[in-house]
Amino acid sequence: MYPTLVTFHILFAGIWLAFFIFELILRKQIQKNLDVDKITTYLKLTNVFGIIGSLGILATGVFIVIMNSQYGFFDMTSNHWLATKQIIFLIILILTFSMVIPNTKEVKERIKNDKLENDNKELGRLFIANQIINYLVIINFIFAVTHRFYGS
Repeated sequence: MYPTLVTFHILFAGIWLAFFIFELILRKQIQKNLDVDKITTYLKLTNVFGIIGSLGILATGVFIVIMNSQYGFFDMTSNHWLATKQIIFLIILILTFSMVIPNTKEVKERIKNDKLENDNKELGRLFIANQIINYLVIINFIFAVTHRFYGS
């Protein structure tokens, strides 16, 4: 069961990393031309990739820590790389609930009411929040891949 959890954990991380590429491409296209269809696609992809990636990583990560006696939650005395990843993940969740979800709702509301302008602050904040989250995901990925090279 443990190897299966690790495999799914890696798969969910891959989903999140793939979103980084899609997000970059779509964001640049939207910034060039404020197209409602592209924005709607962006919002859907953000939602799907975010939910699948984050919930998948959260669930598998919790079970991996529970099943492996060498790991713990937020324990900096051993496996500081893991505690750092957990803190970063917590920051990602905070950003998601404090910025991504509210700004996504506002952008959807503006699209629904046909009040989306070129200088839309909510869309800009959403881009920034997703960009920060993507960078944090990459940092977490680097910790996961390189922790074997610098010890516990």
